[in-house]
Amino acid sequence: MSFRRFVLRRAISTVLIYVVIATIVFFLFRQVGDPRALFMNPSMTPEQFAQIEEQFGLNDPLYVQYYKYLINLFTFEFGLSFYYREAAGPLLIERLQNSLLLTVPAIVLSYVFGTLGGVLLAWKRGESIERAGLVMALTFRSAPRFWVGLLLLFFLAGVYQLFPAGGMLDPGSTFESHYALLTNPDFFHHAILPVVSMSLYLMGLPMMLMRTSMLEVIGEDFVDICRAKGMRERDVMYKHVARNAILPVVTAFAVAIAFSFGGNVLVETVFSYPGVGRLMVNSVFRGDFPVAQFAFLLMAGMVLIMNFVADILYGYLDPRVTYD
Repeated sequence: MSFRRFVLRRAISTVLIYVVIATIVFFLFRQVGDPRALFMNPSMTPEQFAQIEEQFGLNDPLYVQYYKYLINLFTFEFGLSFYYREAAGPLLIERLQNSLLLTVPAIVLSYVFGTLGGVLLAWKRGESIERAGLVMALTFRSAPRFWVGLLLLFFLAGVYQLFPAGGMLDPGSTFESHYALLTNPDFFHHAILPVVSMSLYLMGLPMMLMRTSMLEVIGEDFVDICRAKGMRERDVMYKHVARNAILPVVTAFAVAIAFSFGGNVLVETVFSYPGVGRLMVNSVFRGDFPVAQFAFLLMAGMVLIMNFVADILYGYLDPRVTYD
């Protein structure tokens, strides 16, 4: 099978899987509760209630709602929020941008330092630094994200008052655009604790993956050849062994980008940060189907796309990968 055929087949399967996920999400949310409860008011007339149902398409049969849902899905029209009474798409995109400002730095920091740390642990195999690194990685990886955040919040924001307790900016502060937000020092002061909390949790996976993969590659013949040529041990580990051992980390990195948005809802809740994960959970409890559905579909789409990208990168990073 050629590379083009492989990409085409993976693209088609990705779209089909996405449609299946969208179908499950649609019917699953219909089992959560009736969104009409958001609009029920004893003072409303039947005509007003019927008008609201027609506005949000709730008076159509379920199969008609599903048909319109699929059409809207491929035309990027996600309807009106039941709770905010505005378009769900721009609302989610704005919150997604807020989440990106935390998630991207956290992922980059965790995978850069986690990967380098995994190389160091494999290089120092059997030494005390390896044992200390393993304990640290397993501790933060197994600890709930909100627990790490609460500890940071208690000590650094409560006891020592080095950082604010939560939010994006000081109370009463506003920003015109996300670019203006990035030039505001107050935002970075608020973002340090949640970014550190996410990074400590995410760092454990690439560190353990890189260490395990490094230990497997160290036994290869080309490593002995590099050492026989008189290369420094540091160059052998970082330039040759690490390059061949990094494939599992690449896959984990691609998937972590998408999964982090769902997992960071706990961190966003602890630090009162207005991100997409927190909005998604609140929308589920409110019965705000358009916003909650779009949030789930957005995360599912990111997971599928990043898996697709990881499959393609494999062929470039590892010449042993074929598309037969």
